[in-house]
Amino acid sequence: MKTSKLLIFNKKRFLYILAAASLASCSDKNNSYGILNSDKSINSKSAFDFIKKNAILNFHVSAAGVQEQDSKFINDEDIRENIELSYDRSKEMINSNVISDYSFVNFVLPYKVNFSNDFNWRKNVLKNYELPKNYSLTTEKSVIESSNYLNNKIKGLNLPYSDPFPQEDYWSFNDLLKEKKGSDIALVNLSTFINKANGIPVTIDYAPVWGNVDGGKAWNALVLNDKKSFAFAGGSDNIGSYNPTRIIQSIKDTLNNTYTATKVYRRGFVPDTASVYLKYYKTLSKLGFTSTYSDIDVTDLYAKTIKYNVNGFYNDKTELALLSVFSYNKWLPIAAISPKRKQMVFDKVGVGALYLVHTPDNSGKKSLFYVDKTGKLLFFDKAKTSAINITQTESTATRMKNMAANNRNASNMAALAQNTINSKLENGKSYTLYKLTDSSWEKQETKPVANNTLSFSSKYQDGIYLAAPEKEEKINSKRPFILVGGKIVFI
Repeated sequence: MKTSKLLIFNKKRFLYILAAASLASCSDKNNSYGILNSDKSINSKSAFDFIKKNAILNFHVSAAGVQEQDSKFINDEDIRENIELSYDRSKEMINSNVISDYSFVNFVLPYKVNFSNDFNWRKNVLKNYELPKNYSLTTEKSVIESSNYLNNKIKGLNLPYSDPFPQEDYWSFNDLLKEKKGSDIALVNLSTFINKANGIPVTIDYAPVWGNVDGGKAWNALVLNDKKSFAFAGGSDNIGSYNPTRIIQSIKDTLNNTYTATKVYRRGFVPDTASVYLKYYKTLSKLGFTSTYSDIDVTDLYAKTIKYNVNGFYNDKTELALLSVFSYNKWLPIAAISPKRKQMVFDKVGVGALYLVHTPDNSGKKSLFYVDKTGKLLFFDKAKTSAINITQTESTATRMKNMAANNRNASNMAALAQNTINSKLENGKSYTLYKLTDSSWEKQETKPVANNTLSFSSKYQDGIYLAAPEKEEKINSKRPFILVGGKIVFI
């Protein structure tokens, strides 16, 4: 799925928003919100104040496509009704200690699901998607079974898959039912509406971009507390039968391993007013970072990760440093830190991808590195050269098309199969080697295949290369590779 993060801010409101930000509390993972009393009852006043002040830094898109601040449109009566309905549905789980107040406050109590202006959706959802009265929610198992029950109801709609587009993320609950189709983001939003209405703490986890291919992916997460969650795919795979990284794990060899989870975020509600994504919003929103200041980095739940320290590379004069991943032959930013504000570490960086550390304007120092599947950092050696020898005796396209049959986004997978050399190397057929230079591919040399091997002369180990049939015009869709330690690594 191509996940497009919606640009929800309006520049003219920026100063007002930052002034109001002092009213909004930072994310608190210590389960001490003051919203649930010691006897597990709800403190309605605290809940009301919590929602009111956090609505200041939450936004939606109107039916006319206008970006608007939630706090200017949600009324007090809707807030009070939202509090009453959310607690009424969750109290059995809260009293049984099946879910924590962290989960209730962050993933049930919020009045919103996506960037729609649908602030009073709970009663509407429950008209058609209410758990049976005989369902008990007193154990972890029962909550999982209940969420799976609701997911089976969504499956029963048999909604056809459609190509993704940004509007899906500001469809209301009624819009979702009316459209009767959608990509992954539409289904995970629908699932979130339905689960939350029933008091079950479900949100959306999303990879804004896979490490090596075009687009990203979104799925659901049942969050019982700040330590335990379960992934599932709304309208598709239930808890216990879904693993969003299964595509990564299903192909083991370097050449064909196409998907890599470089960053995974969990959609949250509480704005972190200390976040670099909020403090530098004007710069970062232009790069696609929008609601990241309220989302939670959960990459380590899905992939092996490392830390990358820029101390000594950047100093306290550097306002912003970006971490970008090389994906589908372009650099896409996935994380930001502020060395000026004593932030020197990119945390939870997924393995198996090529990264670039740089400033937003690309005027400062840059660091290019590859993280292999074991978490080892491999740096480029500008002083060394390596010969390029590519051998392929089986069809990558065939393997990936077979995989497509078992995945919802089969059409995307089938197209992706063409991104590598997509057939056996034929003796005598010529291929051209290209090197990435200033965002464009520069021809290096053309050579024929001999003995099922495509060989090029030695090249410096500081570049990004790709090989395409000699007369191929759409070379930008081909899979690039790098030279690390004398070996070819496809990225």
